[in-house]
Amino acid sequence: MKLFYTILIAIVGVSVCLVIGFSDEDVAEDIKEVVFENLRATQVEDMDAMLATVHSESPTYAQTEKLATMLFENYDLSYEVLLFRYIEQDGEYAIVRLKYSAQKLAGAEFNDNNIDTIHVFREENGDWKIWGMAILEIEYI
Repeated sequence: MKLFYTILIAIVGVSVCLVIGFSDEDVAEDIKEVVFENLRATQVEDMDAMLATVHSESPTYAQTEKLATMLFENYDLSYEVLLFRYIEQDGEYAIVRLKYSAQKLAGAEFNDNNIDTIHVFREENGDWKIWGMAILEIEYI
């Protein structure tokens, strides 16, 4: 009888997740939208929109704001996503591999590059936000 109830609970749990819409594909798509919005806002130098994609409790929030201020004051850059690969969700965190290019349109000396990263996202008020990232490799082009 315990096996029956275990199976029943598992089926109901899976059904609830499907009805509510929690799937890896949904999470990946939501996170992909955050990535593209972050790069769009960074490219057009919209600080508020860019910071809206970063988790407000991220340990790198203030550092991100300072770096963006410096970039916006010194460069006009364009960004292009080269690779977006959703890896996994674990509770309120999700991991993505992201490779993108950054190319100078105007400004001080800058080495165009492709940046390969692992990004960690964390939910905030039901929305995925950038929590942090690690650079795997920078290729200067």
